[in-house]
Parts: sequence; structure tokens; C-alpha cells
Amino acid sequence: RPKVGGMSTTAVRVGLVAAVRAIRAGRPGVRASGPETRSSTILSPCHRRPRRDSRPSSAASGWFASASASSAAVAASPASPVDRNDPRFATEVEVLAVRAPRSAVGGLMAKLRRHTLARPRLNRVQHLDDDHSLVLLDAASCPVDGDRDALPPNVLDALASCGGTHECQLVTHRVILGYDDLEVDECLRRVLPADVTVPRGFETAGRIAHLNLRDEHEPWKRVIAAVLIDKLPQIETVVNKTGETGGPFRTFAMEVLAGRGGDGPLETTVSENGLVYDMDFRGMYWNSRLGTERARLVDSFDENDVVLDLCCGVGPIALPASKKCLAVYANDLNPAAVAYLERNARRNKGTSLAGVTNLDAGECLRMRIAEFETVARTRGESTFDEDEDLARTRFTRVVMNLPQGSLELLPCFVGAFDRETWPPEFLPVVDVYAFSKSDDPEADAGANCAKELGLEEDAAALGDVVGYRRVRLVAPGKHMMLVSFKLPERAAYAER
Repeated sequence: RPKVGGMSTTAVRVGLVAAVRAIRAGRPGVRASGPETRSSTILSPCHRRPRRDSRPSSAASGWFASASASSAAVAASPASPVDRNDPRFATEVEVLAVRAPRSAVGGLMAKLRRHTLARPRLNRVQHLDDDHSLVLLDAASCPVDGDRDALPPNVLDALASCGGTHECQLVTHRVILGYDDLEVDECLRRVLPADVTVPRGFETAGRIAHLNLRDEHEPWKRVIAAVLIDKLPQIETVVNKTGETGGPFRTFAMEVLAGRGGDGPLETTVSENGLVYDMDFRGMYWNSRLGTERARLVDSFDENDVVLDLCCGVGPIALPASKKCLAVYANDLNPAAVAYLERNARRNKGTSLAGVTNLDAGECLRMRIAEFETVARTRGESTFDEDEDLARTRFTRVVMNLPQGSLELLPCFVGAFDRETWPPEFLPVVDVYAFSKSDDPEADAGANCAKELGLEEDAAALGDVVGYRRVRLVAPGKHMMLVSFKLPERAAYAER
């Protein structure tokens, strides 16, 4: 018989039946579907026919009456709340397979590559005892109960190419899957109660997985985390957000559910847009979902731009910008973020920052303006074309990439510029991020920017040089917006 994981399917099936019978002895109501035939299925409290949502019920089994019961049921060791040998993970599936001589398998795999069964740690080629092998096919594109003539052309061509029915045969094959063979969501469906939703997505920061679990997940949070650690080799730590993002450094409270970290720093390394960033995930703001937006913003800069990043964090905008722009000045209020920024600048070749400060955004803006004015006075009649040092100190773009707090920083621009040393044609373009729940987020975000600059609460008050981008929908009806505008003269030269 075909072998699975070094055991024949008969041996594995006998073991599964024995396990189910042992469970059945202690829990009434377990039934089997009759004699073992190709279509037989074993039903138990831990392995029921899938519902419409393909999720087995475990609430009826009584295995998870409480959080303490769950710990007792699934604990494999003090280090992990998941027992890999838990019979709930034992799953029998039937798939189509191509039976062929072993010598033909290499050629078959090249033709069947897109349609072979893909399961973690499960070999898609099963060797038989008669010098033949089985190439297991993907159940989605090659369903067992489907029309054989409707199989993908690649599969039909592969069958025809190796000599017809005597050499290659299309057969059905039973595979017994265990914990190691299942995907994350499949494992969680088998251990979470039927009325608890399986978490669908999470953010990663290097080797850290960041969850936003609901109240319903509280009794099962460590089981969820343990499965993620087991199944995702790139993940070493799983954290759960326990508080809202806020405070002066835009951080949030979190708990470590699995892996390293405890209550101390959660240092990790993230690769983004060709650069790498070290950071303490607990101690500073980072959102991996904004990587594409950060790249788009940097792409909008040109080689003559001088960028002032007022909320730089660990450098995901400032450092890539420094590789293409004339000069980049980076600032952040969080001293720990600034320390990592400087480390990242040393680590990434080709990056060079013209200046780094750890100041309030308004204080940094005033300092950079004063610095330019000092240089301009010493240069006399020099022009930007003649004096690169002068050009490198007058910033042309100002970036504020904190969606929740950037608008509150706009008043620092009001009356900050001198018309004589900083003429209107040299006023910078401001790139500010904000949230909007309006049906017209462009008009709403623009009006809010104008209001914070001391102008009429109307997007038109920003002038003609304005651009908007809907970055992402962070919640139903809530947009993250980018507003890019040339600083209006009325705001820049206003009386303070």
C-alpha cells in the first residue's frame, strides 16, 4: 500500500481508529461510518464533517468548557500549550494522484508543478513498494469528485505523455494528515470552539508577529500564539496589542504571548525597500503595512530636494531619501528611535544624513530655519547654483508621517518664515498624513490642514498646488490620507 510519513496508510488508519475508539470509550456519541472502503470517513467529536465554513465543531465535544480545561486538554509541555499528538489534528483527506514508474516522476513533476499537493512537511511524491510512485495532486484544481475530462490541460498532457493507462494511471489516494501537515488556520479550527472566530491576519515586524485579538480569543490566546510559533519558522515572538496607540511616542501596550521578550525591549530587524532597520518594537512606532506608501513618498522626491523629516522614527523615509536627495535632515521626539536611526544609518551603505536631532517638531523646524538664515547671511549675494552648502540648508520638502498627530504639528509653520530670506517661490512642500471619516476625505483632510494653519476651514485655502492620496482604508469608512501642499504664504509669513 502507499506509504505516508514512513507508515502505510493502513497502519496510520489503524492508529487513528484506535485513537478514536479510545476517545469514544470516554465520550458517548462517537460513530464510525461502517467498513473501511475508499469513501469511509471516521466521525468523532474532534473530527466532524465540515460545516459550510469548513470548520469542525469542538464545542459539542466538551473539550473546551473553560480556559483551564483547555490548558489541561492541549498542554504538551510547560513550554507549549499545544499537543502535536492531539487526535483532533488527525485528518483524513482523499486526493487524486498520478501513479507512475519512479523513473517517470521527474518528468511528471515538471509538467504537474502548479497542480501538485502543497502541504508543509508532506512529500508530494509517495513511493510505493512496486517500483512505482504516486504524485499527489492539488485538491482545488484537481478535485476528487470532479469530471476527469475537466482536469487542467497540464495534468491531461502529463498523463498522455508517459504512455497511457498502462504506464500512468489517475487514482485516488487517502492521506492522513497530522499537526505538522496542517496550515495555521486549519490547526486553529480544530482547537478553537466553533463559536470563536479564527484570527485572520496579523502584522509582522521582522521576527515578531503582532496580533490584535478580540475578547473572545482571551482564553485561547496562548494556544493561538503557540501555533504561529510552530508553523511560521520566521516568527520567534508573538505579541498581542492590549492598549490603544498613543502618548508622545505613539506606542501601545502589548503582551508577549509566545517566544522571547517578556516585559523588556523587543528588538527586531526589518527589511523594507532594500534597507534594513533595527528597532525596539515595544518602544517606538512602526507599521509594516505602510512600507509601500513610504516607497511612493520617497519616489516623489527628486535629486535636488532637501528633505526635513520631522517624525522620522527609525528612518524608513529619511534613509532611503538620503540615497537620492541633495540632503536629508531627520528628527524625532523619541530618543530611543533616534538612537536606532543612527545605528541604521551606519548599517545601510549609501545612506548619509545631513543632520539628526531629538527635538519637538516645532523646535526642530525653527532650528533648521534659523540655521539657514545664519548661513544665508554669511554667504551674502551667493546663489543656490553657486553655493551647494547654502542649497543643502534650505529644505524643500517637510514630511510628517504620523497620521494621528501630524495635523496638531501644523501650527508650528504659522509665521515661522521670513519673506526676505525665504521668498515665496522657495517655500517648502509639506507632506502630512491624517485620518478622515468623511464621505469626501480629500475635502475633509484639506480643510483640517487649512484650519490648523490658521486659514479658513476650507481645502481651497491651501492654494492651487495641492495633491491628495487615499493611502489605505484602516477601518470601514475611515481613510488614511496623504495631503501634499506648498505652504501657503498667508500661513508662512503670518504675524505670530
